[in-house]
Amino acid sequence: MFPELTLIFLLSLTVIHPFHVSAKTWCVANPSAASTQLQANIDWLCSQGNPGCVLIGPGGSCFEPNNVINHASFVMNDYYQLQGSTEEACNFSGSGRIIDTNPSYARCVYS
Repeated sequence: MFPELTLIFLLSLTVIHPFHVSAKTWCVANPSAASTQLQANIDWLCSQGNPGCVLIGPGGSCFEPNNVINHASFVMNDYYQLQGSTEEACNFSGSGRIIDTNPSYARCVYS
């Protein structure tokens, strides 16, 4: 009878405290966002001391491809991660979107 009680106990723990697997998410620039809005996001984030701004500059690991959508995505994601990965932290006036696929590429590693 002991094995049956153990099984019941383990099942009750699962019901009381279900396993919680949190999926990793990233914030990137919405492809339909205006480049002027994305540049404004970069300007604001870099004026706030965002650490990712160094990496999107010339010679940085995320400089290439040198375009506003990739640069904005990287610094927007840094902000999103530092702010606790909340929906609000990825809004950026509607120019951000949350994804569940790691956007890292080559030497450019998203946190």
